[in-house]
Amino acid sequence: MNAVAYPTKSKRPAAAIARRSDFSIALMQICLGISAEHYMVIDTACGPDAELRILASNWVYDAIEMVGLDHLAGLARSRGATPLGGSPEPLVIAQNRNGNSRICGDPESELARFGHDEIYALRLRAGQRSGCAFFSASAPGRIRRNLVSAAQFRCAYLLSEMADRTGNGNPVDPLSERERECLFWVAEGKTTEEVALIVGVSTNTANRYVAQAIQKLSAANRSKAVATAIRRGIL
Repeated sequence: MNAVAYPTKSKRPAAAIARRSDFSIALMQICLGISAEHYMVIDTACGPDAELRILASNWVYDAIEMVGLDHLAGLARSRGATPLGGSPEPLVIAQNRNGNSRICGDPESELARFGHDEIYALRLRAGQRSGCAFFSASAPGRIRRNLVSAAQFRCAYLLSEMADRTGNGNPVDPLSERERECLFWVAEGKTTEEVALIVGVSTNTANRYVAQAIQKLSAANRSKAVATAIRRGIL
């Protein structure tokens, strides 16, 4: 695979994040560029009452359920997470079989069962918004460590673009934040159970948010609601 040149702090990429789906596409490109297989970006926000949100992820449902959102937040804020501008180190390596994992407790060590033998946790900051990017692979040493720092700055820039876009608002968007969030994950191919887990609500509540989004967009079903939301620039 050819090396990918990522922008640094002094050189901003030309392409902006026009919609939430662009964020996922950009993360997948970063993931491929550093030879990782899995990605997740969480918004850890600021303040004790702020909710943790998964902004984008290609993790399977079982892995997210096993780790849990609280554990993800703990990993993001732990000393094992690399600060912006720091020297990246793997957070978990092959269930600590070599004794060199920086975190070896459950449930983190069990992630190897889902192809997360090597994980980098990279802290992000965009103004008042904070987050963490996780990149992982199924074999220790597979991720191209020399490209991880540049990938971290790229993710921080993407998070700032998301923050700017959220702050500007969308006058043609009739959806609440929760309705938009649930519909986004439906568009990503997640089941109702997965949406509920990611958003942190019950299955019935997730179904209700999606149903409300369908109604507000005057759509006949989920697929048409997603298509309408994408066409209007809501997702």
